[in-house]
Amino acid sequence: MTKKQPIAFATHGSGPKLVLFHGGFGCRHHWVKNIEALAEQFTVYAIDHPGYGESLGVSSKMSGPEYLDYFYLALQEMLPVDEPLMFAGFSFGGAIAANMATRMGSRISHLLLISPAGGPKRDYPSRPTRSYKEAEDNEGLLRDICRHNLLVNMLSFPETITEECLDIQVYCVNHTKFNSRKVSGGDTLARDLGMLDCRLRVLWGEGDDSEYRNANELIDDIRSAYPRPLDLHRVPDAGHWAAYENPEAVNSLMINFFTAE
Repeated sequence: MTKKQPIAFATHGSGPKLVLFHGGFGCRHHWVKNIEALAEQFTVYAIDHPGYGESLGVSSKMSGPEYLDYFYLALQEMLPVDEPLMFAGFSFGGAIAANMATRMGSRISHLLLISPAGGPKRDYPSRPTRSYKEAEDNEGLLRDICRHNLLVNMLSFPETITEECLDIQVYCVNHTKFNSRKVSGGDTLARDLGMLDCRLRVLWGEGDDSEYRNANELIDDIRSAYPRPLDLHRVPDAGHWAAYENPEAVNSLMINFFTAE
């Protein structure tokens, strides 16, 4: 059996190095509809965060700040050569990517965030999600819960939830070993954005807006924190998981950004 690594990853393509950070209850497959297009121009590192996917587990007692410290050390070990890097982070992975970018300084040339987490906690109404624990060992029930939660949290259109989509979500749920809310609600994003020394682009699905996730408030947080004019693009026909729901638009915006001088 292959020994698990703190950060498991797969590489694709060739060219400048681009690291993809996934969302909560996720894994590298969050980028399944983007990797092929990106790999035509970049060396893509599709990673599983510590405690997710094929990566080594972490202690359930680990705090958000401890997790970010651990992640940074593991990332340095994974990419030890002092070469330029570009980062793309989605949701939970957006908070991580921004934090890693501030720590790695001039080594990071471009940072793209898709609906990043990491903002302050807000007293929004509770989301009508279902607990995955309800399913116990019932695979069919787990798929039903995943379908329900995807429409609440991640996607705008029921037709987007194919069997492939459910396969990804079921796998991710079964391989999640860390509570992403410790980072997603850790209020690190504003500080990190204020310290960035690289290019920044933010993508936000037009459908990623609800009473329990107000797009205008969250985007205003980003504008207020970032000291320069914000390169923001609203992605049409897409919810929170815009890279999956409208990959053509997201891939175009990513490639355009990462190839800019």
